[in-house]
Amino acid sequence: MITTMNEIKLICILLVLCLVSLCCRGASEVDSCQTPRNKQGQCKVISACTPLLSILQKRPLRAQDADYLRRSQCGFEGTMPMVCCPLDGIIEPVSTTTARTTHAINNGPTDSPLLPSIDECGTDTQDRIYGGEVAGIDEFPWMALIEYEKDNGGHGFYCGGVLINKRYVLTAAHCLKGKELPKSWKLVGVRLGEYDTDNEIDCVGPPERRTCAPPPQNIPVEERIAHEQYDPYDVNQYNDIALLRLAREVNYTAFVKPVCVPNSQPVQNKSFVSKKLTVAGWGKTETSSESNIKLKLNVPVKSNNECVNTYRQANVALRPSQMCAGGERGRDSCRGDSGGPLMSYEQNGGDQNWYAVGVVSFGPSPCGMENWPGVYTRVGSYMQWIVDKLRA
Repeated sequence: MITTMNEIKLICILLVLCLVSLCCRGASEVDSCQTPRNKQGQCKVISACTPLLSILQKRPLRAQDADYLRRSQCGFEGTMPMVCCPLDGIIEPVSTTTARTTHAINNGPTDSPLLPSIDECGTDTQDRIYGGEVAGIDEFPWMALIEYEKDNGGHGFYCGGVLINKRYVLTAAHCLKGKELPKSWKLVGVRLGEYDTDNEIDCVGPPERRTCAPPPQNIPVEERIAHEQYDPYDVNQYNDIALLRLAREVNYTAFVKPVCVPNSQPVQNKSFVSKKLTVAGWGKTETSSESNIKLKLNVPVKSNNECVNTYRQANVALRPSQMCAGGERGRDSCRGDSGGPLMSYEQNGGDQNWYAVGVVSFGPSPCGMENWPGVYTRVGSYMQWIVDKLRA
């Protein structure tokens, strides 16, 4: 097949149509480059790069291929896009969505003696989810900040998660091996019991009724477990779930407790459609949005049919193991942590418990776009995987 000039120019559109904003460099600024799969390459016009040109010639052009071409861009020569062409001339296969399986169906209750009981998990001394967006100092005591060591030796928190027992934190796989995560960063620990990252000791309230929290617990991570079938280069972000095994047991306090996970069929089978669920975090994601104080936000759950139709416009094909919530202007999980929880307050007999039913996966950019809900990994679809990974 001969690629026409119009077809080559089509890549100009494909390289910039994405859910995140990119800044394009001029062609004169770079010669050597790294491909999306971290191979050495040379920046050249796409018509001079046979391996990438062969991808462009495929019809129909798959979403995965368009995404690979977009991430290969390294500048322009006039109006012609330049791409990082691998020096060895070999393109690793771009993953397909049909060759992948998932632990998306649970055949029954998936309990484990390593998970906390209803008496221990998801208990919260606060009941302020319909108040302001600033969370209480002891609200959501299972929230975790994930710490990274950068190549310059500095440290920072750039993802979130939730404590599910004394040794494990649940988070997103893209927080361990995401394509936007710098390769030089190392995930080293988690912080629990935090409220205001600007203070050593957190206190709230007037002097006569002042409440102070003990210092947060900083615990190293000894094992990082991303779902085996998660592909950071897949635009659909299937299986975006992970566990962190802590180097030692957590000390439970009023400010550090585990959240419940949907290990029973009644909670696993809930759709939550039209119900308002809660996201929480510090807003520290891989982007620059942040808050020093723990925030919370209520977001409405959308039906999968509605969400599938929305994301089809971005060439994203959602699965039942994913769920959508939000879509209100200016109110999105960008206000919380990437990898953090989507939570439901569930009735259990005469008690109520918080459950982590979703994990923040991805969404539109800029976030908070009207009618574009955020996408979450459905935790209930992965309970068997979670239970299989837990060890004493």
